Amino acid sequence: MNKDAMREQKEFFMGKALKQAVVALKYDEVPIGSVVVSKEGTIIGRGYNRMETAQCQLAHAEARAIAQACKKIGGWRLNGCTIYVTLEPCLMCIGLIQLSRVDAIVYGAPSPLFGSIINGLTLPTYAKQLRIECGIREQECVALLQSFFKTVRKKRKDRSERQS
Repeated sequence: MNKDAMREQKEFFMGKALKQAVVALKYDEVPIGSVVVSKEGTIIGRGYNRMETAQCQLAHAEARAIAQACKKIGGWRLNGCTIYVTLEPCLMCIGLIQLSRVDAIVYGAPSPLFGSIINGLTLPTYAKQLRIECGIREQECVALLQSFFKTVRKKRKDRSERQS
């Protein structure tokens, strides 16, 4: 596959992750979405952030997508798979991705909270081949997050003004 076709494929799958992020918005969740793609190029897991709804830190988009992928294939090893996520994964999710034997992470926006954790990690022996690519449809991923947080800040401001 040539470079342009590879880029198109990555943008396509990031688009699917963005659709998951939009679903999170419907639940007033931080709009983060993820998909797990098999080595054959099919989506085997989808997830969106549900932390507030579940009241549990384990409900990250990546964790939900990985759980669905594992259920679909009937095992926990996701060798040959790529995970696409709209926001740079946190340390917990990076660990889960590594333990799941995912081959590659493709993410859209860098995380202002957990920024560049990935680049500073010392990977376990089995995870040394983990490929990481960032910036796929970054502007769309950032815009979705910024819009969400702008709305949250406005709601908080309105609420505090009403209480004053």
